[in-house]
Amino acid sequence: MIGKSYFLLSVLQVGLSQEWKGKTPREVIAQEGSYVQIPCTYTYPKDWENKPRGGVWFYAEKQIPWAPLAFHSKDHNHEWPWFRHRTRLSGELKDGDCSLIINNVKYEDAGPYFFRIEFDNGHSHNYYPATRLCISDFRDKPTIFPNEIISGKRVNISCTFNTTCNGTAPVLTWDTATNIPGSVSNTVTQLGVTLTYTSVLTLIPSPKHHGHNFTCGVKYPSVTLERTLVLTVQYAPQNFSMTSVDIINSSSINLIEGSSTVIICSVKSFPVSHLTWRHLNVLMNRTSSNNELWLMIPHVTSWHTGDYQCAAENEHGAVEGSITITVEHEYFNQWIVGLFGAGSTLCIGLIGFIIYKCVRKGCSTGRGHSVQAENIGSCTPGEQSDRSWKKGNRKQEAKLNCRIDECQGPFYENCEVPEVLRNQKKKDVEMKSTHRINPYQLDDVYANCDIDKNSIYANK
Repeated sequence: MIGKSYFLLSVLQVGLSQEWKGKTPREVIAQEGSYVQIPCTYTYPKDWENKPRGGVWFYAEKQIPWAPLAFHSKDHNHEWPWFRHRTRLSGELKDGDCSLIINNVKYEDAGPYFFRIEFDNGHSHNYYPATRLCISDFRDKPTIFPNEIISGKRVNISCTFNTTCNGTAPVLTWDTATNIPGSVSNTVTQLGVTLTYTSVLTLIPSPKHHGHNFTCGVKYPSVTLERTLVLTVQYAPQNFSMTSVDIINSSSINLIEGSSTVIICSVKSFPVSHLTWRHLNVLMNRTSSNNELWLMIPHVTSWHTGDYQCAAENEHGAVEGSITITVEHEYFNQWIVGLFGAGSTLCIGLIGFIIYKCVRKGCSTGRGHSVQAENIGSCTPGEQSDRSWKKGNRKQEAKLNCRIDECQGPFYENCEVPEVLRNQKKKDVEMKSTHRINPYQLDDVYANCDIDKNSIYANK
């Protein structure tokens, strides 16, 4: 009987000891700055089911004297100051949930943790093995889900963050350009053990927002992690332009026959536009990339005269423009250049001739001009010649600016030369016989002739 009784007691003790069970992971990884949950469940004998109890988490491998407490459900003053106000249980002890939550995780929190149940009657039990907490850098980023963004149409941009811990709630924030107005709404949903935090930014985009950065951040008390979205706004072609070094104005070009030219047609759009060049309704060139299309004419001819159309189109709209090319013949410009050269030569020659005449006239009137003019006037009968002959046959003081034989010829055919003058002529000829006369010499070669101007026309 004694043996049987001992056997029954041993079985009962084994059964009771098997009811004290705990389930915790051997290792948990937390991110610095966020919060962490150490999952924990425990069982105990049914006899203790309705008895008051409390839970304690030790920051140690095993229970030792003065081991620091990370959590105490009945008296938080027993908690180590390092953990105070940062730890709590996620469930109810009476339901067998002993999971520990640590908020605002720090690198110093790394280490072993184990759970202990304490009943009010003084009975307690430690659940081993301990769970080791490892701390890493914060790396969980939110996720941005952009919809199709079209200029002028309202759009919702969502930012979400998932976690399995119901500790300190993260805060989702938006960082956008100051000139982009919008509204924000936040929600939290739960699916099983997963909590989803969502922030929705609502705005009406325009082409000027294309390429701007939108940043959504998940923020905990001591850490923030962000994800950035580059906004791609779809819009119709705009800022249409046609450029060339030969353009006179925005709609015409003058080209010389035989020259070359390049005209660049460009727009701004997203997605890129299909661009085409046409002349006389004939397709000349086209492209579907870079929002730019070149029209190259390597050798300009008269055939290229006319209007040229450039059109740009994408799924959101279209735009087009035209430019007129005028071709001038090459010989026309040569004729203009030749005419200008001939005119310049003619003007220079005329100016030179006028200068030459002025210089020659000034030289010929230097010495005997007044005497010559006076004597030519004396060839006409008149009062002046009569008065001259009354003065006698004295020698002329002034020198005559003409050859002696100038009285020969039709101009002087009525002149009667006195005998004295004839003798004087012969004498003068004899005097000048050794003198070389240069017919091109402008000086008065008869400077030494003494001729009485009053007697040369005496018989007129």
